[in-house]
Amino acid sequence: MKKNIAFAFALVLLAAAAAPAYAYTLLSPTRRWKNTPISVVVNRTGNDSITDSDKGVTAVAGAIKAWGIISSSTSNAPAVRGQAPVTISLHDNGHLCNGSCLAATLTGYYHQEGSAYYIDDADIYTNTRFDFTSSREGDGCSGEYDIDGIMTHEVGHVIGLGHSSVTGATMYPSVGACDFGPRTLSSDDTAGKNALY
Repeated sequence: MKKNIAFAFALVLLAAAAAPAYAYTLLSPTRRWKNTPISVVVNRTGNDSITDSDKGVTAVAGAIKAWGIISSSTSNAPAVRGQAPVTISLHDNGHLCNGSCLAATLTGYYHQEGSAYYIDDADIYTNTRFDFTSSREGDGCSGEYDIDGIMTHEVGHVIGLGHSSVTGATMYPSVGACDFGPRTLSSDDTAGKNALY
């Protein structure tokens, strides 16, 4: 009898090992947008390292579409906290993100309908203390941070994701200079999005 129990346990372990392990987290309480695509506006006013002239703003508007549920555009309109559309402010951190923080997303604007929570707004603010690069700059990268990947990460928060413990995932909580990996979603990021939408 012990032999059968051990064999059954081994099969369970084998089945568990074959299934992919995901480490994404969802915001708490779990919340999502009621309708997709989610409209995200990139404010055209960049800082010294993110401007329309180097196509940085255009690159960000394109990069955030990696999530597949984002409709993006550009505008000169500033973010209005608590009021859609979602706005990425490249020029002003709103005093939300200081020190080593590259960008911050306000995720507290949501409401409850029955047992479900729905996001109303989530604006992103960039720390202008850092130098950023984008995929369309021709001068390469030297100690700069990839704005495309950083904003793809922040839009992950916009759609309802927290941080992942999977190194290399877009939703991993830190990134190094000249790391272009977060532009591309990992299977962990996609699994988190699919859990919500």
